[in-house]
Amino acid sequence: MRTAESVSSFTLTIISLLAFMMFVIVTTEFVVVGLLPAMAKDLNLSLTEAGWFVTWFALAAALLGPPMTMLASRCDPRKFLITASIVFATGNLVIALTQHYSIIIAIRLLQGSALPAIASVVAVAAAHLAGAEREGWAISRVNIGVVAATVLGIPAGTMAADNAGWPTSFTGLALLGLISAGLIAVWFPRMEIPKRPSILTEVSLLWRPSFLMHLLLSCILFAGMFAGYTYIAALLGTLAHLDGAMIGWALMGFGLAGALGNWIAGRVVDRDPLAATAWVAFALAFAMAVVAPAGESLSSLLSLVVGLWGAAHMAAFVFSQVRVMRAGGEAAAFALSLNISACNLGIGLGATLGGRIVGHYGVMAVGYVGAATAAIALLIAIAMTATRSRSART
Repeated sequence: MRTAESVSSFTLTIISLLAFMMFVIVTTEFVVVGLLPAMAKDLNLSLTEAGWFVTWFALAAALLGPPMTMLASRCDPRKFLITASIVFATGNLVIALTQHYSIIIAIRLLQGSALPAIASVVAVAAAHLAGAEREGWAISRVNIGVVAATVLGIPAGTMAADNAGWPTSFTGLALLGLISAGLIAVWFPRMEIPKRPSILTEVSLLWRPSFLMHLLLSCILFAGMFAGYTYIAALLGTLAHLDGAMIGWALMGFGLAGALGNWIAGRVVDRDPLAATAWVAFALAFAMAVVAPAGESLSSLLSLVVGLWGAAHMAAFVFSQVRVMRAGGEAAAFALSLNISACNLGIGLGATLGGRIVGHYGVMAVGYVGAATAAIALLIAIAMTATRSRSART
């Protein structure tokens, strides 16, 4: 029988393994952010057309994610995660080998539809292993994989593309996906499938106005985030006149700031995730509103603004996940999948909106649009907080 200390060490190992899987999955989703200029050039696309690689992935997650999650939640978590890792690895390898626009779109649709199910299974497994009242801690630890994708995965993919072509990035992700599948097969414990609430209980979340407001908040917040972030490589290149390698280093700095934001989020999220969401929406709106003026006036000021942007960007992931899981009550897993879908709908809308702004007004304008959308999310969060306070007094 394991001692409490050894169980804690074992749990941390498994959560680290889940974080590695999320690193591979999230890098797959967002690596194209750093590759958009190169992919657009090689595939003879406009920057806006290449932006659809982000949009279609996100829309597939938004529309197909919840039913996929309902199916996945009734499967053996270990077998599901192994299969999902192999599917992502195979898809990335096909992208690298074919380099064809339609095939890339088809694979991004497949991968996107699986994302909410993967993230939901990973989060629920981590929370189960960590125990009650430690959900926020467990999710922030799993979210280190998302941070690592921002700090290492996306910049490394950008640098690899600059040196050896963008297909190299997808080949590397295919290899990492196979490694993830192997590690899960060896280390991940066989877990009993937890008793699930009825499908009616899960679906009833969609009839609760207060819960729907949480989904709306996530959708609008992520739309603002990704109206700017989808085109951050092109924006930083224009503002600071950076080449591909330097853009990779700049994205790494963004990710390092995100690591700090994730650490802070893990420490404060269990107190009041709704209030924390309001603060992060404010920080995002401010950072994106001033990024272009800062870049035009002083390069050192640009670094500070991008750092704030990165910290708030990553903290938003943790706050949104914990906030909606708690709002979902006993149907927390399904609530999380709905939230991931809402976030990805926001990502798709934000990427599309940002693409239209780039097409009509140039890349320098995307920060302003992202800031305006984040400000709307801030107003929604403030209204929800006020409503909660009034309900508590009655």
